[in-house]
Formats: sequence, structure tokens, C-alpha cells
Amino acid sequence: MIVRKKSREVTFAFLLATLFGSCTMMQEIDQISIGNPDLSLVMDGRWIGSCSTSLVSAETAVTVADHRINKIVILRHDCGLGKPAEAIVDRVIAAQSLRVDAVSGATGSSKVILKSIEIALEKGMEGSAP
Repeated sequence: MIVRKKSREVTFAFLLATLFGSCTMMQEIDQISIGNPDLSLVMDGRWIGSCSTSLVSAETAVTVADHRINKIVILRHDCGLGKPAEAIVDRVIAAQSLRVDAVSGATGSSKVILKSIEIALEKGMEGSAP
């Protein structure tokens, strides 16, 4: 009986640590704000952006021509169940904006991918490119 009680205590402690750790990590994602760079200021080219959190990370390549997003390639997306969020690139291209809805059930990955796209576009802005 003592073994079972101890086992339950260990399981409960693990559950609490997991829950509180996940809450902290989700707060990190919740704090990501997505801007909407002015495409009229983005130079033609292929721009790379990345964003990382404790739970999700992504790296994207954004191709811009004539101040329009022509192509977005996800170079890397480390996630748990957030793979469906990769569909967000089609929404961004169609809208020519980062003001798109997150993919349902993959909000964290959606935000990280959007942020990496934003960072790529900012690298291509006139006056800020290397």
C-alpha cells in the first residue's frame, strides 16, 4: 500500500510539473504579437525569417516580387501536433497580409510561422536589408 501511495504522489507531482510547465510555455506563445509589414517597402528577393519558442519553432523563406508575396516555403517547423498550421502560408499568400486567421487546433504553430514570415519580410524592407 505504501508503494501505491508513493507512486500516486510521484504521478501527481509529474502531472503538476507538466501542467505548470505547459502553461508557462503557452504564455510564451500567447505573448507573440504579429505585425503586418508594409509590402510596398519590401524589396524583391528571397528573405529568411525564423521564430522559436520552447514548444514550437519555424524558419520560412519568403519570395517577394513587385511588392507581392509570391511564395512562402517552410524550411523548418519543429512542433508537436501543429503540422496543420503549415496551411497558413496559403492564407498569407492569398491575402497578401499577415492578418489571417490561425489554423484551428494549431494556434501556437500558426503564430510562430506567421512571426517567422513577418521577420523575413522585415529583413526585406528597404533601408533595413544588409
